[in-house]
Amino acid sequence: MGSRVAVRVGLLLLMVLCASPLSTVWAAKSLPSIATIDSVLTDSTVLAGQVVYVDFWASWCVPCRVSMPALDGLYKRNQARGFAVVGVSKDVSAAEAKRFLAKVAVTFPLAIDTGDAAARAFDVKAMPSGYLIDRKGVVRHVHRGFNDDSEAALEREIEILLKEPS
Repeated sequence: MGSRVAVRVGLLLLMVLCASPLSTVWAAKSLPSIATIDSVLTDSTVLAGQVVYVDFWASWCVPCRVSMPALDGLYKRNQARGFAVVGVSKDVSAAEAKRFLAKVAVTFPLAIDTGDAAARAFDVKAMPSGYLIDRKGVVRHVHRGFNDDSEAALEREIEILLKEPS
């Protein structure tokens, strides 16, 4: 976990995948409002220059019940400083994801990857899996799973990346 990966991601890839016919994007607080978040994710200027954490999660993922609220806290505390979280559900249906979100609500943008196109592009190997991307669009840290130490480690990594110039 947290290993540095020198892979150029290009946030546009994520945005295209999230806007593709294989995926549906919604705002958790106003389910199933699709248009608002869809337009945010497909506008490359919105996430450009930000530190972004792409989190792959699922309703059946037990550690996701802890990771999602932790990520939401990190998002709320750091959003004004240029940090964004995009949650990508690997659930088969939006209904499963929505049931989970009714119990574990978050405020960051969410997408469902029913065809696994985004998961394949990111080479997801565990649940949850998170990819911390710097302001230049480079994946700097990969997190697989979530435990008691994960939030603190992620917070330190975010802090370092937020201090780096664009």
